[in-house]
Amino acid sequence: MFMRRKLLAVMVLILGSATVAFSQARPVLGILPFVGGEGGDGEAIATLISMEPEILRSFTVVPRTAALNAIFEEHRFQLEGLTDSDTIAGIGRMLNADYVLSGNIRQLEDRNLVIATIVNVETFEQVGGYFRTYRTIEEVRDFLPSMSRNMVDTAMRQRTARLPSLAMLPFTLAPGIDAQDAETLSKILAIEILNTGEYVVLPRTSTIQAALDEMDFQMLGYTEDAGMAALGRAINADMVLSAGVHRLGVLNLFTAQVLHVSDGSMFAGASRDYQVLADGIDLMSELAILLTDPNLDRAEARIAALPPAGATTAPRAAVSTPTPGRAPAGPRPGAFEDPSRFWSVGFSVGTTFAEPWAIGTLQATISPTRHTFLRIGGDIGFVSGVEDVGYFSIHPFAHYAFFIPFTRGGWYIGAGGGLMMESYDFGDVVISRNIFMVDLTTGFSIGNIFAISYTLRTDFAHVIHRISTGFTIRFGGMTN
Repeated sequence: MFMRRKLLAVMVLILGSATVAFSQARPVLGILPFVGGEGGDGEAIATLISMEPEILRSFTVVPRTAALNAIFEEHRFQLEGLTDSDTIAGIGRMLNADYVLSGNIRQLEDRNLVIATIVNVETFEQVGGYFRTYRTIEEVRDFLPSMSRNMVDTAMRQRTARLPSLAMLPFTLAPGIDAQDAETLSKILAIEILNTGEYVVLPRTSTIQAALDEMDFQMLGYTEDAGMAALGRAINADMVLSAGVHRLGVLNLFTAQVLHVSDGSMFAGASRDYQVLADGIDLMSELAILLTDPNLDRAEARIAALPPAGATTAPRAAVSTPTPGRAPAGPRPGAFEDPSRFWSVGFSVGTTFAEPWAIGTLQATISPTRHTFLRIGGDIGFVSGVEDVGYFSIHPFAHYAFFIPFTRGGWYIGAGGGLMMESYDFGDVVISRNIFMVDLTTGFSIGNIFAISYTLRTDFAHVIHRISTGFTIRFGGMTN
């Protein structure tokens, strides 16, 4: 009996010691309030993350208490939506944390974009990242488990593997480019580079900015390769990434290149153009592959294997090992749900200020690709404008147009053609003729209900100006 009790006591001691050792071995994670968003969304997301089982199993979490907020207030940290890594690391050291999880929320049309990152307090490295869009705060609970799991995977990977470091230099911006949009793309690109499993990322910090000032670099849209390599050595990076956003007509052009610090040679470079921030976000996964894989054929094959565009409504998270492609991480918007696609039916009335003076139009649009649509319709024309002369016409047409959405509506411009089949009734004589017309068209959808359009029609001998207004029933994208 004595031996059994002694054995039991030893087992309890061993288990207790192992539990204490495990708890002490767990890194400490400080979770900052998420900033931005509506009402208390940021506070709610940060609190929910701190209670996720995956987080609690892997980290010792700094409690979210009033004392934590008092520390922020005492040191007057400006917790803006895009707090830099130096500030985050400084807060982490004050909290005696090994890692700090922070995030921000931005509005994208009718959705909210949440971006979360984990930063190593000692090295300033971003070791994890995740982004996702949501419409209502209730949707957050659905993606928190996958968010927490991926955050843990990436942070643990950095503790066991030494990957080369990639320093992201401040972006160069052309006049008129929204700096907050560029900063958001920078964060997304950093996360997508982490997705590849090829690097740890050194986000833009005051340390990098200080090195730029000290070495008198002029980041005016062009940086000497040798200068970039010297900067990389100054901040102890293996590679450096320089990127910029420029204007290209109505488009924004995002360019980026990665250089070896050792000799200044270019490892990879890529560019993509986009119109709105949501499109730019979708392109960051492609850029990340092109910037981390110098084999262009292999990189293009990996890009082809990516899920379809529109990924801002599905979770994006860093993965633990590099993969040649990724499976869809969640449901993606259907063709009717994507606000950049215009599916509709409608009716309008108008005039050409000549024959026909009065026009009724039935039409429908289908959108096979983002930001474009095919419109099929027909005009019925009446009134010749000449006394005692009857007039009637039917004009079937087809247009292909480029579409730019805005809040509850959009603008389009396109071209096409149709066949004008008209007849004049002079009482005793009826004259009919068929004329092929080329159309140049533009217009607006307002509130996804009202429509106004202008079409220039020509048979290359005459020009007709058609103006119409009416009603549109739009399918999907209704809250765009």
